[in-house]
Amino acid sequence: MAEEKIEKSLNPAAPKSRGAFYYIDGILVRLSLLVIIVALLWNWDGFWKTDIKFLTDIQKTYFPIKYEAEHLKVAALDEKSSLFTKMNERVVTYEQEKNQSLKALQAVEEELVAANKKATVLLRHYDTSLRIISQLKRKFPPDEFEEILKCNSVECENIVKLNPAADPESYSF
Repeated sequence: MAEEKIEKSLNPAAPKSRGAFYYIDGILVRLSLLVIIVALLWNWDGFWKTDIKFLTDIQKTYFPIKYEAEHLKVAALDEKSSLFTKMNERVVTYEQEKNQSLKALQAVEEELVAANKKATVLLRHYDTSLRIISQLKRKFPPDEFEEILKCNSVECENIVKLNPAADPESYSF
């Protein structure tokens, strides 16, 4: 008996007996692969959206509820896609308007800074004029002062007389 076992192990061409578990195992493996493939196809959207006439006929015939449900999903996705497109267009439009508004705001701010600089210069000139006039008033007697400085406008006369109406905030520049 030991010799027969040695001969079988040395001779690979010798017929081997396969048990029942070997066949059941093979069937289970194939069945498992089939179940996995069917599950993947069942959940794969591309399978239900196919343009292959043979597959669509099979789907319509054997799985009409699933076929309709998947096509309703597609219709809903198309509708949502169009909504997202419209929303994206609106966002782009609002961003463009925002950018234009920011540019306009920046331009207005620059104009304001320029006007502020101009007003500051005018107020400094006004302040300097008031100081010069007060120095001249101290230096010359009132009669001589009026001959030296002759005004042609009411504002100039108010400034020379240092009237309370000579307030720099009351003048528009």
